[in-house]
Amino acid sequence: MRAALRAGGEVGHDLLAVDWSATPLGPPETWQQSLRTMVQVLVASRFSMWMAWGPELTFFCNDAYRRDTLAKKYPWALGRPAREVWAEIWPDIGPRIGSVLATGVATWDESLLLFLERSGYVEETYHTFSYSPLVDDAGQVAGMLCVVSEDTDRVIAERRMSTLRDLGAVPTTARVDIEVLRAAALQMGNEKRCLPFTLTYLFDAPAASTTTTARLVAATGVPTGHPIAPATITPGDPEQVWPLAEVLDGGGTIVGGLPERFAALPTGAWSEPPTQAVLIPLPDQGGGGPYGFLVVGLNRYRPFDEAYRGFVDLIAGQLAAGIASARAYQAERQRAESLAELDRAKTAFFTNVSHEFRTPLTLMLGPAEDALTDTAHPLPPGQRERVEVMHRNAQRLLKLVNTLLDFSRLESQGISARYEPVDLSRYTAELTSMFHPAIERAGLSLTVDCPMLPDPVYVDREMWAKVVLNLLSNALKFTFTGGITVRTRLRDDRVELAVIDTGIGIEPTDQARLFERFQRVSGVRSRSHEGSGIGLALVSELAMLHGGGASVTSTPGAGSTFTVHVRTGTAHLPADQVVRGPGGSTTTSGEHVEGFLAEAMRWMADDAGTFEELQSPTRTAGGALAHRPHVLVVDDNADMREYLVRLLSDVYEVSTAPDGASALAAARHRTPDLVLTDVMMPNLDGFGLLREMRADPAMSLVPVVMLSARAGDEATVEGLEAGVDDYLVKPFAARELLARVRANLELDRARRARSELERNQQLLDQAQKLAGVGSWELDIESGAIVASDEFIRQIGISADDLRTKGYEATLGRVHPDDFPRVRAAIDAAITTGAPLDYEVRVLLPDRGERVFRTLGVLERDAEGRAARLRGSNQDITEQRHADAAMAAVAAAQEVAAREHQIADELQRSLLPEPRFTPDHLEVATFYRAGVEGTQVGGDWYDVIELGADRTALVMGDVMGRGVRAAAVMGQLRAAVRAYARLDLAPADVLEFLDGVVRDLGDDQIVTCVYAVYDPGDRTLVYANAGHLPPLFVTPGGPPRRLTGAAGPPLGAGPVTLPEERITLSPDALLMLYTDGLVEHRDQAIDEGIDLLSTVLAPVAGPLADVPDHLVSRLLPGGPADDVAILLARITDEAERTRSVMHRVPAEASAVPETREFVGRTLSDWAVSAPVTADIVLLTSELVANAVLHARPPIELRLRRTANHVIVEVFDAAPFLPRKLRPSPDDERGRGLQLVAMLADRWGTRPTPGGKAVWCMFTP
Repeated sequence: MRAALRAGGEVGHDLLAVDWSATPLGPPETWQQSLRTMVQVLVASRFSMWMAWGPELTFFCNDAYRRDTLAKKYPWALGRPAREVWAEIWPDIGPRIGSVLATGVATWDESLLLFLERSGYVEETYHTFSYSPLVDDAGQVAGMLCVVSEDTDRVIAERRMSTLRDLGAVPTTARVDIEVLRAAALQMGNEKRCLPFTLTYLFDAPAASTTTTARLVAATGVPTGHPIAPATITPGDPEQVWPLAEVLDGGGTIVGGLPERFAALPTGAWSEPPTQAVLIPLPDQGGGGPYGFLVVGLNRYRPFDEAYRGFVDLIAGQLAAGIASARAYQAERQRAESLAELDRAKTAFFTNVSHEFRTPLTLMLGPAEDALTDTAHPLPPGQRERVEVMHRNAQRLLKLVNTLLDFSRLESQGISARYEPVDLSRYTAELTSMFHPAIERAGLSLTVDCPMLPDPVYVDREMWAKVVLNLLSNALKFTFTGGITVRTRLRDDRVELAVIDTGIGIEPTDQARLFERFQRVSGVRSRSHEGSGIGLALVSELAMLHGGGASVTSTPGAGSTFTVHVRTGTAHLPADQVVRGPGGSTTTSGEHVEGFLAEAMRWMADDAGTFEELQSPTRTAGGALAHRPHVLVVDDNADMREYLVRLLSDVYEVSTAPDGASALAAARHRTPDLVLTDVMMPNLDGFGLLREMRADPAMSLVPVVMLSARAGDEATVEGLEAGVDDYLVKPFAARELLARVRANLELDRARRARSELERNQQLLDQAQKLAGVGSWELDIESGAIVASDEFIRQIGISADDLRTKGYEATLGRVHPDDFPRVRAAIDAAITTGAPLDYEVRVLLPDRGERVFRTLGVLERDAEGRAARLRGSNQDITEQRHADAAMAAVAAAQEVAAREHQIADELQRSLLPEPRFTPDHLEVATFYRAGVEGTQVGGDWYDVIELGADRTALVMGDVMGRGVRAAAVMGQLRAAVRAYARLDLAPADVLEFLDGVVRDLGDDQIVTCVYAVYDPGDRTLVYANAGHLPPLFVTPGGPPRRLTGAAGPPLGAGPVTLPEERITLSPDALLMLYTDGLVEHRDQAIDEGIDLLSTVLAPVAGPLADVPDHLVSRLLPGGPADDVAILLARITDEAERTRSVMHRVPAEASAVPETREFVGRTLSDWAVSAPVTADIVLLTSELVANAVLHARPPIELRLRRTANHVIVEVFDAAPFLPRKLRPSPDDERGRGLQLVAMLADRWGTRPTPGGKAVWCMFTP
């Protein structure tokens, strides 16, 4: 049992510490098996559980219950009676436990409220649990098990979320801040557990004020007049119930000790009142001080933790948002009322002003018409032209005044209409026909489709004329090709008028607001930009007066259809404004048409004159005015353009353009000296023209003067900030315009002259800076120096210091060793006039020592006295450094050349070309060092003749580059050749070489491949010490890597290397190489080997050309590391080689048999008799030694190649024969002396089964 408790976590260990002998249960060793089992299950479970057992219901629990529920009661509760552990809730749980013990039936409670005292205070908690009976060994109920899940956080969170959700709907139902807060209080009052009481205060003044008063506007849970809820709180009140200082600072605070301070406190949903309350400011979401603050009585049975604080903060945020919304609504409402009042005042103003305009307009139009029609005293042509301009523009002004008056009457509902029966189709056609001359002059077609209607339609004749004429004028203004169609139709109880054009169309985003007042579509092509933006709005208003309306459908680039409909009959019209009986005349006064038609005809004049004006600027014959400034006048009003031309043409060359786009094209064709432009124009307005000109380097400095009808400082500032040179408000005086144009042209000339001067100075300064030459002038009498910027930069003395103490200050920079010479040269120049020409070293504080060449000449005054020295300083420091550097480079190059020659000689001596050509191999080699300009490196290859027609192929790589790597390479290459002469196995050679490498230093790493090719059996045996795998290519097959004998590199530690033996077929190719061929910075080395295999596979032709081909393909930019390549191809010489094997018996008779066999074979091979005799003699000696001293089996192999006869004797003895010097008393060793004397070459070598002794003869 104790072992099970020790495995039960922290509770298990604490259960062991309980003195069980002092409990009714006794020591654990005496417990019933059923109790032991339940305790083991309990402590092992990860679900929260506790149990009670025995007559006193002794308490047990597990780790989960300790962590989730017991809190401070642990470990005190272990082993105590359950009634004592949960004394505070025993009235709730005791009966449930008693029922389980009595009946054996389990209980179930979900989210039961229990007030626990586990954390030092009475705590509101919620639990879902079940009590189950536990039986003892006799089957009787001896205790109970409680499986429990605490739901406190979930229950309280759901309760709080419900409150916040209810608060979320409050701001949408109230429009005054107090109403919002009182509505919120109703919702907060429903949650009396988390919010036992609440008080909401608002500040009278901004919270930053020290005299602001907080007023109670809403409360929950508190009766009116309670001491904790004063109606007002002021900052200076010494008996403040709630402290305002913290709230005014934007923070909150907790107030405690409420029961001690106040009697009869509200308790909310509990039996006891809160002990503390929290004050939370209601923040102004606009960034100002708080609107007020919220007081919340806190639930005494829950801690005021982060979750509780977050809940209260969210409530305060909801209240603040509601206040902000309500106040924003009130502010918007007040703004709307103010705007409506302003609109009424504006309408009254327009009405009064428009009426006042009519009298002076009458006095302008009447005399102008009299003067134009006076035949008795006709006007001269020039005066007539001026009066016509006045008359046309007075008519235009009258049209605008009438429109404004109509709007004023419509807004004030003071317009009086006269609805009479009219043949609407005929009247519409008549109005349209009056517009026909203007449409025809524009080159457009006009279609009138107005069939007779069955009944007259009640309309106000003047209003209908304004509707038709406005729509026609609008269509003509925006239509440039095609035509205009006017159509009337009867649709049920209404008549529709449609004006259809093929103009530029209207974007969908602009169509929705097209009938709003003063709404204009900007940035589109039109005949003129003139207009007030109220024509279509007036059409819509007049149509509504007739019980109808207006609409538009349009496709950009295809045209538009404007539709106006009016209702038939009179039921919809004011009865007192309806004229019964037959209508009056169907004709209309010319007054309605004259203004529209005159304006449209002027548009046509603009279009007709555009090309001519742009192509023919004002000038005299022969270009007499070409020297005069060229002014480009831009205005969409033809009268204004003509007026400006008359004013300017006497002084300037003038050309005109009707809009910004045309002006921009003209300016790019010929750049003007000044542009005089209107602001509001079609296609491209004045500001758009200004932007385009400022963005064009050719025109960016051309002065621009703007003319605008917008008066006031704001308009002027806007223009100047946009980059305009001058801004002139209409109307303006002719003298003022001429003065402005002249002043801007003169300013431009002055600006250009100054710019040219500055540019020339900049060019001079730049030239001096690039040349390193600074100019100076020394006043001999005062010692002042005036110098260029480059001289100031060179010498490091400011211009002010040069003017005041220039001579002495400059000499103070001279190197002390050069000072006497410089002073003497200057004195000589002043006294004798000798020119200055010397080099001087100058010490500068920031740049150290610099070298200058100084040139100068003396200038004398009118009396011949020395007045000043003028000259230049050239910084030649870099030149002198370059001279020194060139000398050093030349010396270094000479040294490098000698070193290069030595290095090349060293490499050629360390890595010579192969000194023999194997009979059975075609070999090609390649080497290039990774150090540019030298042949020295650490990679090497070798081809070594081993004897018996065998060849060793070697490839190695010493870590590092240059001379050091080459020196190590030379030592290792010599060592390999020495070991090769011992005819050792490849692995033995490399293992011996490893010792040499380690003797060279601990940091030396070498990789090497050593391979031996034996043509006798066409086998290759190799070992690899950390080197890249050799590549083996069989005829017609892909290259494959030889990896069977791979081992660690040399120098890394003692090594034991494996060997691999492979059989080679004729024309098979073996490639050894170093990493410089396949290693690249941007790819893995395996990828480089794969690429090498791809390039190697299809290679054909002479083997000597293959290495260069591989290097050019794999290293097109040259090698970054040493590269060595060795290629060996098995030649077909093996096919012409004759070879025989003879097994020798291990007995004395073997010698004569062998001699007879050898003699016969050599005779068949046509070997000369002397050589045959030598071979037979030596073969006898070798066979005899093998029979006497070796182990069987013994074999003899004879081979005849093109150049040699080779004798090899194989046996199974592992030891190799040694050359012994014979002595008088020991004749041993004379046989090998004989072999050495008669054979061209001989040797011994170990074989896989023993050894071999071989001899080579030249036949």
